[in-house]
Amino acid sequence: MNHSQQENLRVKDQIVDGLFALLKVKSFSSIKITELIQSANVARASYYRNFDKIEDILVYYFQNLQYDRKYPVQGNPLKNKQDNLPGVQESFDLIYAEKKRITLLLNNGLSDYFYQVLYDQIIDAVGDMPTNSPERYRVYVIIGAIFSIISEWLLSGTKESPHEMAKVTLYYLEKGVLQ
Repeated sequence: MNHSQQENLRVKDQIVDGLFALLKVKSFSSIKITELIQSANVARASYYRNFDKIEDILVYYFQNLQYDRKYPVQGNPLKNKQDNLPGVQESFDLIYAEKKRITLLLNNGLSDYFYQVLYDQIIDAVGDMPTNSPERYRVYVIIGAIFSIISEWLLSGTKESPHEMAKVTLYYLEKGVLQ
């Protein structure tokens, strides 16, 4: 990566930091670009070179939460009953590391961005479902359940460890909640 690419990433990260600093004291809808560039300590041109609108910052933030996974999903996790605990725990570890920011988004009514990331990751893992297959509804139940579990865990203060949450999540996904 050359110097200008590194500098551009640094500026984007400053803008993300500036947005989250403002979200601690203001609602998302009331944040103005002028405030954001002051909070981020970047030039207006730097902001517009990287983002068209404030919502794009959240998209960038979630896209860049990627890291080198030790336990990538192999095969369709809905059909493959392999031990998913390491991979699920790895996901909870990542969410735990970002808990302040993700909780801030949830508290500010911006859960749609987080939901979309979960949705995209799960759909990527399981693949496209035929539109005429009832199996596709199972995927949406799972996405909703995982989103709800993570949201409640974050909003209630992450009292359980990522390992405990991974075990609980897998237990209910594998055994079902109506048993």
